[in-house]
Amino acid sequence: MNNISVLLKEAKSAASRAYAPYSKFKVGCAVLSSSGKIYSGCNVENISYPVGTCAEAGALAAMINGGDNKIKEVLVYAESKHLISPCGACRQRIAEFAEEDALVHMTDATGEVKSMSIGDLLPMGFKEF
Repeated sequence: MNNISVLLKEAKSAASRAYAPYSKFKVGCAVLSSSGKIYSGCNVENISYPVGTCAEAGALAAMINGGDNKIKEVLVYAESKHLISPCGACRQRIAEFAEEDALVHMTDATGEVKSMSIGDLLPMGFKEF
């Protein structure tokens, strides 16, 4: 089974529902949990910019609410000319629930996909003490 195509479909659907009246940059994220369930989220902006929510954070909240707490794969999508990558804070959020070899798929509007492990995206991230 190709997880990327399923995750991309879910992430695109989530991005279509994003609330981005200020930036007009709609992002969707889909998370495949270790149980096999897929959770999605979209970015939600706020007129007070710092209090907006990233798509990845929304997908992770949905995963936790759904009873899962382990990530197998993540896919981030936006209608962009460039690959969309999780921000630094979201890289740390993903690392909280994923092994270092869990894949993060970054996509763009052309269909290009680049996959990297969360360990490569966030070297020396915070771990349990």
